[in-house]
Amino acid sequence: MHNSRSSPPKSLQIDFNLTNNKYRTKTRTRADKIMKAALVSRFGQPDDTISVIEGEAVPKPAPSETKLLIRVKACSLSPGDYRALLGEKTIIANPSMPYIPGGDVSGIVEDVPEILKMEYKIGDRVVSTWDTFGTGGLAEYKLVDPKRTAKLPEGLTFQQGAALVNSASHAVLILDRAGIEEGDRVLVIGGSGGVGVTVVQEARLRGASYVAAVSTDDVLMRDLGVDRTIDYRKDKWADVKEWQDTKFDIIIDLAIGKTAWEQCKPVLKGCRSSGRFVAVVHNDWYIDGRHFYQIFGMLLPPLFRQLFNIFRITTPCYRMYLNQPSKASIETALAKAAKGDFQTIIDPKSPQPFTTQGVLEAWNHHIARRGHGKIVIDVCKE
Repeated sequence: MHNSRSSPPKSLQIDFNLTNNKYRTKTRTRADKIMKAALVSRFGQPDDTISVIEGEAVPKPAPSETKLLIRVKACSLSPGDYRALLGEKTIIANPSMPYIPGGDVSGIVEDVPEILKMEYKIGDRVVSTWDTFGTGGLAEYKLVDPKRTAKLPEGLTFQQGAALVNSASHAVLILDRAGIEEGDRVLVIGGSGGVGVTVVQEARLRGASYVAAVSTDDVLMRDLGVDRTIDYRKDKWADVKEWQDTKFDIIIDLAIGKTAWEQCKPVLKGCRSSGRFVAVVHNDWYIDGRHFYQIFGMLLPPLFRQLFNIFRITTPCYRMYLNQPSKASIETALAKAAKGDFQTIIDPKSPQPFTTQGVLEAWNHHIARRGHGKIVIDVCKE
């Protein structure tokens, strides 16, 4: 079997491209500065594709005229990371090999371009995330886009910052989309995932009178203030008599897709009664986006469900969620966490060390969807 964990030949190094964090091989020169980084050699499972390289081959990115250069302290994993790794969305994410994975990071500013010196200075603690595809995070240094970067408030650790920057921002935006009103009853499908742990807390903050979750971690959910948890491995959430008798105003689906929409009617109010189904997962959790026709196949059915709302009376209103974190949503989420409005939940097995074994453990745990909270890797310990 091919050993993908071995270091690249000493005659080669990886050249950093400032624009998109991609890498290509070239002859090494002594003047290049190197850094420790995780490299993906090809699409596939983590054990066959990822290795952490130290002491050779990977140069530190040069300063940019438009981006901040940071020393990465921690990096968290998101579903988009492993979908890219597995080659499931090459229409959107098709990096040149090898590439450095990970896009949700926290760290310390090392270099500030002239156009950003009014906002940032060297030594600032920051977090940053990505738009459609994140790369460069599992390395000691990374260039970050100021449009999706914010300062990390005092009182929050780098691990917490990396955990919050993408998932908590999405949670804030998802609940904006849901339009929670005082007294609403809310069900969160996927309550113990990276986004769900913030959604269940934020729903209560926004006035929900009853918050339920579909999750395998009842203890965690109760610690976060959830009123009732259903373990989907044991019970069918749509068959719960209590919920059929007193239906929900909102269901937020973070984990299933089309099947959850088809099953929700017995426990969710109709459109005339302001019942809303917020679809973060539109069709299926696993996305195959290697061809254009697959992208249309993923987007058209949920789009039609939403357009059909004008005809709905007894069935719930369907709302697609398609937003992405912005600087404003990141700052909002960080401010709430810093004030203690909600807890930052990191998976009990995290943080993993920045070694090949530690990175593989984190990725395999993530792909298996076993994380309860965010999975975080300590790139450089505080």
